[in-house]
Amino acid sequence: MPEPIDMPKRNNLGYAEDEFLGEYVGMRAGLEVWVDEEGKVPGHARALFVTVVDRSLVDKDGMPRVAMQIDLSLQGKAWHVDIVRTDSRYKGRNLAVRVYVLLMKKRRLQMKAGTAQSIGGRKIWNRLNKHPDILVYARKSRRSSNISLVKSGRYQLSCESFDLYDDNAAAEIFATAAG
Repeated sequence: MPEPIDMPKRNNLGYAEDEFLGEYVGMRAGLEVWVDEEGKVPGHARALFVTVVDRSLVDKDGMPRVAMQIDLSLQGKAWHVDIVRTDSRYKGRNLAVRVYVLLMKKRRLQMKAGTAQSIGGRKIWNRLNKHPDILVYARKSRRSSNISLVKSGRYQLSCESFDLYDDNAAAEIFATAAG
């Protein structure tokens, strides 16, 4: 069950050095999205570190401003969202949804919701479910082979078959690019 967590309201993510950004994936909302892989076993990463940078804001050394950081870890065939940090200057731009969609389409990633979610995290998955190119589904537990489609609510997802956010639930939520 995705448990609610508190995240700091203000974040200053600083600036990034180009040599540590990894592979360029694309642009979203005028910002560059980069992915750095870790734990490569011939062709297979165990962790991905996504950095979104703003080239229009650079420091005195020419390093771009970091708008967002996302840490992902491989769990089975899906990429678990470990943590998402957004610089305070970039909040409210729907940036996480845009970056998730880019990763699912360009890198063909299947995403898995974090086991602990802030209220904002629940809203992100709710918005993903409303995206026409993304399929969001859930299963009741890790061992369950039955999947259920989820519905968007005002702030968070719901499922007719079981409660996604029940205190005793072990529900898992996934998203993948449709088609």
